[in-house]
Amino acid sequence: MKPSSSFDLSVPCPSCPSSLYSNNWNTQPTQQPTPGRTEFILHGLLFIIAKYATTHFYNSMLNKRRVLLLLNAYDLPTHQAAVEAARKFNWHLDTNLLTPTGMVNRWRGDGILSSLTDNPRTAGFILQHPEIPCVDLSTWRNDIKLPRVGADNTAIGRIAARHFLSYNHRHFAWYASTPTPFGEARQGAFSAELQKSGKTVIRIDGAGSLNNNTMADRLRNLPRPCAIFTANDADAAWISALSLEAGFQVPLDFSILGVDNNPLVCEVQSVPISSIDRDTSGMVRKGAELLQAAMDGETVPANTAFIQPKGVITRASSDTFVMADELIRRAIHYLQQHLDEKIGTPEVAAELGISRSLLNRRFRESAQTTLHQTLMKMRLNKAAELLLYTNWTIEHIAAETGFTHASHLSNSFRKHFGQSPLAYRKSR
Repeated sequence: MKPSSSFDLSVPCPSCPSSLYSNNWNTQPTQQPTPGRTEFILHGLLFIIAKYATTHFYNSMLNKRRVLLLLNAYDLPTHQAAVEAARKFNWHLDTNLLTPTGMVNRWRGDGILSSLTDNPRTAGFILQHPEIPCVDLSTWRNDIKLPRVGADNTAIGRIAARHFLSYNHRHFAWYASTPTPFGEARQGAFSAELQKSGKTVIRIDGAGSLNNNTMADRLRNLPRPCAIFTANDADAAWISALSLEAGFQVPLDFSILGVDNNPLVCEVQSVPISSIDRDTSGMVRKGAELLQAAMDGETVPANTAFIQPKGVITRASSDTFVMADELIRRAIHYLQQHLDEKIGTPEVAAELGISRSLLNRRFRESAQTTLHQTLMKMRLNKAAELLLYTNWTIEHIAAETGFTHASHLSNSFRKHFGQSPLAYRKSR
């Protein structure tokens, strides 16, 4: 049968698949009607909107300053803080995790946030481009004159010493897998603070410190229990793993403390690692402010702004009191497990199966304090930690730390720390 004249095989339907025009078909699709005026206008409006949106997107991208985050390794707290800064200042942030040489050499932009180490590639790139404003988030390469933001390493060392002393430690050691300027500053302050209490520090770093057998021998030669302060979280995790592998207990034999509070390291170990939070977010925020000012044409002096550490985040690797009296160790362990409960001498004595008078006498003899004073100090330290690392209300924190009500916590906190809980939170 002859096809109807209303079909034209030479004109394909724009909305139909090409298979409809195969020679196997002896029929043809119906020709699409000519678009009406309304449809034509609608298509035109959609085209204009799409073009405007695309143009606006590219213009906004062009108006953003390009900032290079020039690090030598992935660091979660630093990267998170840099992303927040980029949002605040409307930057386009280039994040090259390991900064391949070719990638860096091809980069062009408006500013650099760096963290210089002994890597010659990153330092070389900055020295080759003095016209690009740069702020360094490290105190490693002080020989390169740049505006800097750094951790207060002296304060970090002192905090480490006080943390271990608060747990009644008498033997101390230091470990760093790699010698660095900031590590030496931390170790120096750690040793100096302990010397005030007549304590000395054994160094177990140096030659052979990356050899498992050598380090296991050094650990065996340490007096136990021993408090080990390390240059960073990675070193702390390695010492902890090596101690466990050698048959030691963490924290009973070795109490271990790192620096950086990196959750990718601290929270995933067999024994979670205690760490000093050096306030990485605060360092990056300050560095971003300085870089923004420099890109705006302001004069930013080439000196170092030191950021105070937030304190120790206590995890299992250092959360144990050193007591010669086994009974007192058991009592303190019970207190640690029940801080949020309304407990005191009667409950602890009942748990241990002894009289209250005997418990109080053993505390005075072994710890030179009372159970009540020990419990109050533990509760206040826990409250201080929650103030810094949560947004909980004072009422919530009081309930979590065993205080009867918020005013009880506030009054006790002011007596111990010299300021109210809210003032303590704001000051840090």
